[in-house]
Amino acid sequence: MDPNTTVDPNNICSAKGLVVAITGGGSGIGLAMASAMAQTGAKRIYLLGRRADVLSTAAQTLNALANVAADTAVALPTDINSRASVAAAAAAIERESGHLDVLVNNAGKTGPPNKAALEAQSVGELQEVLLTGFEEDGGDGDWLDTLRTNTASVALVTASFLHLLDAGNARRGWQAGRVEAGATRARKWTSELGEREGVDEGDLRTSQVLTVASIAGFNRQITAGVAYNASKAAAVHVGKVLATLLVPWGVRSNVVAPGVYPSAMTGEHDQEYPVSQVPAGRKGSFDDIAGLILYMVGKGGSYLNGSVQVTDGGRLSGFPSTY
Repeated sequence: MDPNTTVDPNNICSAKGLVVAITGGGSGIGLAMASAMAQTGAKRIYLLGRRADVLSTAAQTLNALANVAADTAVALPTDINSRASVAAAAAAIERESGHLDVLVNNAGKTGPPNKAALEAQSVGELQEVLLTGFEEDGGDGDWLDTLRTNTASVALVTASFLHLLDAGNARRGWQAGRVEAGATRARKWTSELGEREGVDEGDLRTSQVLTVASIAGFNRQITAGVAYNASKAAAVHVGKVLATLLVPWGVRSNVVAPGVYPSAMTGEHDQEYPVSQVPAGRKGSFDDIAGLILYMVGKGGSYLNGSVQVTDGGRLSGFPSTY
């Protein structure tokens, strides 16, 4: 490595020219990530989610930013738990852009609350709290929906968008399709590639899947509920499994595990997420998540694969955690 190499932060940590899809991109961390990427030159950002009105408002907000092109953000109403709906979203992206550089699996829900179990004074009370989310007829109810939304959707959306991520690699000159173990993925550089937006010879990024989990996936202390902790732990592992599974296909997979950030999800439970439990003494900020996402999708993060990036102000350090 040459220490005389010029360092340009705007080049290393930038989404310039990228085509991105974000589930749950209409609010909270997803919208913050979308804003950071839009403001650093992303070519197109597809906001996926069930609430069309929220997505539309988010897209309008992003497109109205001073340094963002008017058609950068696109609202794409999608039920991430429906294979047909996700396939329709993939088809829409393929028609308009032809590829994806980054897929962000961010959508999530808190699920049935069980934190009151910590205060239970009898076995009966404990049972009542822990059975929240299960139907009286024995159905899985909200428990199953939490696992479906927070975990299964990661696999569903990723699988449905793989051909777009593969096309993203091909657009950058990388050999498309499967490359057997032990072989090196070839890149054929041509002057034509250099004319494509967001592509240059020194840019060694390959397509990437980012899964937004939570530090709850490592925390043995109940935060929102048992289902939430379990689903986020599973989401982390899905992200790790995908990193290994997709090696022959040249698609990277990394995980973001946020702590407490301002959002509709945490805002309703401020008393359950006090900043006194965060060594940093505050909730995460826009700059915190923006800096992380721009590193991960930028050239500076091109060597990341199979990683888990914890951004929690040290909160996880104060709780019993997995090992």
